[in-house]
Amino acid sequence: MLFPDNFQELMSLTKKLIFMLVLLLTLSPAAEARGREMKIALWKLPLNLPAIAAIENRTYEKAFEGEYKVEYINLPSGPKQVQAMAAGELDIAEGLGAAAVIVGIANGVDITIIGANSRSPEAFAVVVKNSKVKGISDLKGKKVAGLRGSVVHQLFVELLHNEGLTEKDVEFFPMPMNAAASALIAERVDVALLAGTEIIRAEKGGCRVISDGKGIVEGLSLIAARREFAEKNRAAIKKYLEIRESIRIETVNSPQKFVPLLIKETGLSEKEIKITLSKFNYEARITESDIKELKKTAEYLKNENIIKSIPNINNMLWK
Repeated sequence: MLFPDNFQELMSLTKKLIFMLVLLLTLSPAAEARGREMKIALWKLPLNLPAIAAIENRTYEKAFEGEYKVEYINLPSGPKQVQAMAAGELDIAEGLGAAAVIVGIANGVDITIIGANSRSPEAFAVVVKNSKVKGISDLKGKKVAGLRGSVVHQLFVELLHNEGLTEKDVEFFPMPMNAAASALIAERVDVALLAGTEIIRAEKGGCRVISDGKGIVEGLSLIAARREFAEKNRAAIKKYLEIRESIRIETVNSPQKFVPLLIKETGLSEKEIKITLSKFNYEARITESDIKELKKTAEYLKNENIIKSIPNINNMLWK
């Protein structure tokens, strides 16, 4: 009498096991991938066309569909992006300033540089409104607004040095770039350290450039990743860079296609957009010139006491 009861229990257990096995076998890679996330910050300023295009077209979400759940994280500054990486809340940052990356790594944040985002020496400038200010040598004692630790601040420090001056010779007011442009237009300060579209806004407000970064700084911004994420997702990093390159090639081959988007994004005219775009090189491959610029930026940060020691630049680069 016991055999039939045991037999029924055995059959019931067998059916459950078969059902679970079939369920596991039918789970697609896409279903498994839904548990994987890729959090990306795409910094639009000073005029990051590949990032603007990617956000508008949902490029990375579409490309990684079924592999990763892509989420765009909107963080308004390089230091905030670095902090988010340190907390494990951000995986990839595109358009991150070289100084922000170096400062983060010097302070123990495990970031790796996976590519260059842009080089734009002429898109960073020292801007004035006072007609009596003809050059950098005239800035002694003047009120200067800008963001310390930025590319344009690095440019400003070098320009002062070339004239035998230091930042102690001016009255410096730390503030974001848009606030600096507004302060200059309103003549609350004498000088503003600006980039990209903020230069054009200041020029419309009656201001003028007395020096840009050409021949002095490269205006290098980077594509960086949280190293732990990059190590565990090497194929995804490779694919990300391939997608980003396809976006760049499209912007080079069909720049007119993106003009309406940039007009909507910036409020600039078509002519202003074309002039500004001509100042940017979005090639992602890290060059020897980029490495020299990283070393130069690290020296600037140490001299300004923003970092205590210079990290090994080669170790920062993704292998």
